Amino acid sequence: MSKPTFLALTMLAFVPAAVAQSTVVATPTVTYIPSSSVKLYQINGDCDWVTWDATITNKTPTCKPTTSQTATKADVLGDDVATSFENNGELIMMFGDTIGATNAYNPMWIGFQNTFNWGAHDPIARSTTVHAEDGLLLNFFLNGNHALEVLPPPQPNGTPVDMGAFNVPNGGITLNGTIYISVKTGHTTDSNGNGDDTTDYAVLTTFDETTQTFTTGRTTSALPVGHFVTNSFYEAPIGILGSPAPVTPEPDVVMFGLGLYRASNIYLSVIPSSEFWSGVGSNGNSATRYFTGMSNGQPTWSANESDSVPVVTDVNPANPTIGNLSAFYSQQLGLWLMTYDGGKGSEATTGVYFAYAPQPWGPWSTPQRIFNECRDNALGNFIFYYYAAAAGNTCPSAMPAGVTSAPNSAGPAGPTINLTANDPQTTRGGGYAPQMIERFTEIVGSTLKIFYTLSTWNPYAAVLMESDFTLAYGPAISLVANAEGESPTIAPNTWVEIKGANLGPAGDSRMWQTSDFAGNKLPTQLDGVSATVNGKAAYVYYISPTQVNILTPPDAMSGSVQVQVTNNGTVGAQFTAQAQAESPSFFVFGGGPYVAATHVNFSLLGPTSLYPGSSTPAMPGETVVLYANGFGQTSMPVVSGAETQSGTLSTLPVITIGGVAAKVSYAGLVAPGQFQFNVVVPASLANGDQPITATYGGLTTQAGTLITVQQ
Repeated sequence: MSKPTFLALTMLAFVPAAVAQSTVVATPTVTYIPSSSVKLYQINGDCDWVTWDATITNKTPTCKPTTSQTATKADVLGDDVATSFENNGELIMMFGDTIGATNAYNPMWIGFQNTFNWGAHDPIARSTTVHAEDGLLLNFFLNGNHALEVLPPPQPNGTPVDMGAFNVPNGGITLNGTIYISVKTGHTTDSNGNGDDTTDYAVLTTFDETTQTFTTGRTTSALPVGHFVTNSFYEAPIGILGSPAPVTPEPDVVMFGLGLYRASNIYLSVIPSSEFWSGVGSNGNSATRYFTGMSNGQPTWSANESDSVPVVTDVNPANPTIGNLSAFYSQQLGLWLMTYDGGKGSEATTGVYFAYAPQPWGPWSTPQRIFNECRDNALGNFIFYYYAAAAGNTCPSAMPAGVTSAPNSAGPAGPTINLTANDPQTTRGGGYAPQMIERFTEIVGSTLKIFYTLSTWNPYAAVLMESDFTLAYGPAISLVANAEGESPTIAPNTWVEIKGANLGPAGDSRMWQTSDFAGNKLPTQLDGVSATVNGKAAYVYYISPTQVNILTPPDAMSGSVQVQVTNNGTVGAQFTAQAQAESPSFFVFGGGPYVAATHVNFSLLGPTSLYPGSSTPAMPGETVVLYANGFGQTSMPVVSGAETQSGTLSTLPVITIGGVAAKVSYAGLVAPGQFQFNVVVPASLANGDQPITATYGGLTTQAGTLITVQQ
């Protein structure tokens, strides 16, 4: 048995449930570097609109040429969402609704005319550029003097595929030499010009580079119940989805999806690559499996799309605003990386978010906002900023210093799509549709650099962005708290939980054992995992990659203290926690809500259903034994690391059961960090579960704890 023996009972409270063993190499934590998100260059048009900006009075426009000269070479003056994917050594990039060099845009934004009317159709290009810093050179597939449009023929059942305004290609993948493209279609517009996305659906197509032709296949998802109308596809390398994989035969296509535009969280499904086009398996049934949650640490799946649950949610999951996403697997990091736009319910949360996970079903990291058009100085710089009234000036930093008059604007105005509906001088732009370019990803030392296209609306352009992150393979702490009740304030000689990432070796989750004790001293490390509080060694009871439980040193501590974990020689960053003389809490059985308690004969106290055959309720008037944590100094100073501890509290705690004060006959330390209270259950209590609290030094134990009373 592990020791000290009393802890075998009470420490059940804060040891997490066993987790599945894993052989996955430790992955890093990825932390956004503030202010690192910058525009590198504009990728469409002939001239960068910031430099051109022909709308400024008395300014002669000058041209900072784009790398691809898309207007001259492909009649692409401006366009929307830029989605890309890998195709046998080249990059395929597709754009959303496009404008060209027609009379409407000449001569304000272009020096020549082309009579071709794009009708908001969508061009497709390819590139062999490997590094973002070299400049993304796009070579459009051409149809005459303009870029080839993504125009799939009717579906096999004869239904036309409308690729007009708001109907766009939004996902692609190459499997076994075939290019597959998913297009979102079905958008409608009423007689007043109001758009409606509620009838959108996704259609799968193929594209032949040699003949520059499209073939149309099945509808893969459809509103109102569909969650994969907008998609990001990735073929998972064999083996990384676990054994067995969610579906067979491998390799599998991992599909992240969105339902209603700007009103969706992010969903997950998988399908064997060999069945991606047909959508059915050898048995003739649907081959797609939709993620429905986790059970006992493993993902669960359904053949029904309506059973899907999100893997990543927006800031407000109940009212999501995500409209676009991209994701891929980084073999070098062993992580899935994701970007999306969201948080549009508030100026304080809107922007581009980044998250990562070791598996496509998670656990996903807390999303980090890596771009906000105001915070990151895009408005008034490369995105047009406009406000009609002073109250609408929500980003004063976008204006020249001291300029607050209304109406007013800053930044390059136009071009815009549909000049009548979107006046370049009064249409505020915004950053959206962050589509990562996998091949541009860089890891330099401890820095990750991701590169993604970003649409700006006004000007109607796509720009290439860079955002940087710190990679930390050492322990990273996210929470330090009392192990019972999770109060964020800790105390000396108190059992404390530390949560985070890379805290222990991958696949290693265990409590201390008798063999970990030396010379009757509590262990200060388990399997190379140790922790310090204000530089002094703590005593390690439990380790795992995501949680370490410690007994803090008995030395006095108050205010801000530094907690640090070392994992096999790698020292993690310090985490600042708050401390005081006491941090009182009850131990609870198995996560609660019943307090860890016994009868005076040390048989377990609790409802008979708690530990059938072992636990029984307390009787009114009975003396019971309660176990607690964090009650501070006792009459005998604690010897640091001693296996045996004792001493009584200077004053007795005030304990109430069912709101009635209970008589406390003893309160003292009986094992490392473990207090024992002998308490008489009030005789007036009724049968049933009764709330219980202990107050000491003006502080009260955690809410919600119970003791069962039965006459």
